Amino acid sequence: MSLTCLFRAAVFAACLAGTGADPRPVITTVGQMALLPTGMAIGPHITEVVWKRLPNIRIAEYSKNNIEYFGTMEYKKRVTFKVRNYELEIRDLRIEDTADYEVIFVTNSGSETPTIVRLEVYEPISGTQVKAKNITSICNFFLLTCSVTLGNPTRFNWWKNSEPLGNDSIHYFQENRDTVEIHHSGAVAGIVYKCEASNPISKNKAEILLKDICEHPATGLPWWVIMLIAIGVLIAIIGVLFITYRCVLSARHVTWTELHAGWVDWRQEDPKSRASFCTFLWNPKSVI
Repeated sequence: MSLTCLFRAAVFAACLAGTGADPRPVITTVGQMALLPTGMAIGPHITEVVWKRLPNIRIAEYSKNNIEYFGTMEYKKRVTFKVRNYELEIRDLRIEDTADYEVIFVTNSGSETPTIVRLEVYEPISGTQVKAKNITSICNFFLLTCSVTLGNPTRFNWWKNSEPLGNDSIHYFQENRDTVEIHHSGAVAGIVYKCEASNPISKNKAEILLKDICEHPATGLPWWVIMLIAIGVLIAIIGVLFITYRCVLSARHVTWTELHAGWVDWRQEDPKSRASFCTFLWNPKSVI
């Protein structure tokens, strides 16, 4: 975090002091340090201060000029309670530090005043890319998916050339807007789709040419090929069922000589021939 950002955060915390309102979220970057403000006026009437991570994980407690830390030894090394202003400092931030934190002030009259501070830790986004999935072989229906190699994006924005995209007759976004369905007709030259992945601390863009999408074959088989495969599978199933039915009616133990005759005479209506062939299919060991 830059010195400018730290200065602004300190000024903002000072402005909140004494208002009793919950401070705004503290937003920062993985590996940096964060100061969680209290949003309360500091004075001698405060006798005890407790910092917790909600729902109920105690972090630090200040009472009678004594500070006690809680949690694992590794976590204790990353936190510091600031006696001067009762702020909580957390260093070497991780994504999992994102949470709501509560500070409770206990006054000399015994009253308690809680304040909640939201901490959000993000990793900078990089390696944004747009992947295309061509649904048809004529390039009139495809999916574009925006993804990143690093970072935790919270928002995706799309453009067609320089125009922002929204749900319309040819574009449809999935729930979190990382994927858009596109129904296209007409020329493809000069059309560019752009995606921007962003979070509160960073953003990164990528783009893809519609011409490049349409030069690649569809990822799925054409419908007529799928239909032919389905018909072939159906014919094979019917054939197996027919052979099974005939074999069940005529199966018996046969000799190898009979088996050979059955193989040669399978098309004849000789039950013995059918029996030889079927017996071999069902149980070759029964042929003697």
